[in-house]
Amino acid sequence: MPVQYISYVGNALRGDLGKSTRSKQPVTSIIADRLAPTIWLLLSGMVLSVVISSIVSVISARNRDTLIDYSLIGITVAGISVPTFWAGLMLILLVALPTGLFPIAGFGDGFLGHLNSIILPACTFAIAISPVMIRALRTKFIELYGQDFVMMSRAAGLSENAILFRHLSRHAAIILVTMISVQVGPMIFVSVVIEKTYALPGLGEALVNAVSQRDFPVIQGITLVTALFVTAVHLTADIVISFLNPRMTLK
Repeated sequence: MPVQYISYVGNALRGDLGKSTRSKQPVTSIIADRLAPTIWLLLSGMVLSVVISSIVSVISARNRDTLIDYSLIGITVAGISVPTFWAGLMLILLVALPTGLFPIAGFGDGFLGHLNSIILPACTFAIAISPVMIRALRTKFIELYGQDFVMMSRAAGLSENAILFRHLSRHAAIILVTMISVQVGPMIFVSVVIEKTYALPGLGEALVNAVSQRDFPVIQGITLVTALFVTAVHLTADIVISFLNPRMTLK
């Protein structure tokens, strides 16, 4: 076992992750071929989640303890409770099939094909991830709106939008970056479920297929790439937060 481990690590450092026991293809080739759909899903889903969570949390915080606030809280609780695969199936049944505007499987051809194919998966991603971000952002905005500098800004005649974009956006950005860092693990799990639901030919679907086929080299390779991705996200988040909040230093 130690000899095998040392051999695997040495080969991995040279970019050799072995060969699939099923297709006999190099694992690096399998990962490279399936990387694009996963990147598209993660980026589009993350952007959509940030946009939705920012808008909803601001509306909820501004209308604290009103019917609007309670309604939005109820929607976020429902979003947390909904299984990801069920949300994907409902979007397929209620949106894709009746309208025919979106494909129910595959990744399409070309940029427009990729974009059209990723819309529903990105919406499913946002349904799974944004509720947690909304709750954290709402709590932060409520705290910020009660600060003295916000009341002084209002007394100086600044509008609510000016206060939001000039003074509160930096604080909200710190929370968003922190939440992305914390949620990167669940994001990967969600992407695996979504890729399988929509038959996206990404790393998640490849991992599920490899597990069912007991293709251990592929499982190890994708797991290693995923671990490196999580580490890179955490490191990047720490660097970004240090720029957003100069009082924090990297140690």
